[in-house]
Amino acid sequence: MASGDIPKTMRAAVLVKFQSKPGYQVKEIPVPEVGPNDVLIKIGAAGFCHTDYQVWEGVYESPLPQVPSHEPVGTVVAVGKDAIGKWKVGDRVGALLHRHKCGHCLPCEVTNDVRFCENADLAGLKADGGMAEYMIGDADQTLRLPDSVDFVQGAPLMCAGTTVWAGIEATKVAPGEPIGIIGIGGLGSLAVQFAKALGHPVVAVDNRNEGRELATALTLKADLVVSPDDPDVISKIKKWAGKGGLPSLVGCTDNVEVNKWAMKLLRPKGGVFVPLGLPVDGFKIPAFDLVFQQSTVVGSLVSNRAQAQAMLDCVAKHGIRSWITEIPLERAPELPTLYMDAHLKGRLVVNMAL
Repeated sequence: MASGDIPKTMRAAVLVKFQSKPGYQVKEIPVPEVGPNDVLIKIGAAGFCHTDYQVWEGVYESPLPQVPSHEPVGTVVAVGKDAIGKWKVGDRVGALLHRHKCGHCLPCEVTNDVRFCENADLAGLKADGGMAEYMIGDADQTLRLPDSVDFVQGAPLMCAGTTVWAGIEATKVAPGEPIGIIGIGGLGSLAVQFAKALGHPVVAVDNRNEGRELATALTLKADLVVSPDDPDVISKIKKWAGKGGLPSLVGCTDNVEVNKWAMKLLRPKGGVFVPLGLPVDGFKIPAFDLVFQQSTVVGSLVSNRAQAQAMLDCVAKHGIRSWITEIPLERAPELPTLYMDAHLKGRLVVNMAL
């Protein structure tokens, strides 16, 4: 089932190999073919995140050429034969990173979860993503975008949103208990709003003026905003949280030293830290803070489909928004430079309508 006006080629940002290092080119490539359990999505907007930057750096040794972005939203324009009844032409949707679970590898047998499948098709990492006019979405890993969420706001929710929503759930923080968010960029600003919407007092920690400003610039605001450079910051946070420190903490930075320092903010016996950043050389968790305070460090991936849909419902209910810098597709070659701007606030999103 298709809308009937799908072209054979499309404009896309493509990461290609140059002589010195990879870079993006905007070029014409074929529109992808729809598989039996796929939907073809006409992209309205696509986000650029830290993982995309790491793909550009070569961290994942991704096959090139490749279309970036695992933060795509848009409109369904074609539905595979096995996906009829799940989706229809005209549905507003977002597509998750993990696609096409194989069902026979050991992780599939153990977890039955596409996020851990050894053979999954990862948009923008192992296969073409969403920074193009059209993209393939797995019908079982596609989300319904609420009518109140426009495409530009919806794009960051497909990765930044799903990452921090899962991270907050992974802390298992009790209702009404305080939570700390370290790093108030694109992920952290959403984490602050999600935690507030879920009823938690929030302390936001960032060493940048832009990050601290962002903690109170959007719909739901942090209760306490501090800098780790403040010599009294640990005592201020512990006094605010009570009971010797924070019961839960979500790290939205890949800064190794900041994640190490964050362990000192947890309350004794049972404080939980969920670091979401991905430093290439790994974390340095201080042994004495971990053991003597009997703290817990928890790994957390992106949300599963059910969690992600609940996240979108929360966004619609509470008017949660991202601070966004929009650019047209033609400026895709600038994305790595724009992303590394120390003064960048929030998220970078390619708006296909520009």
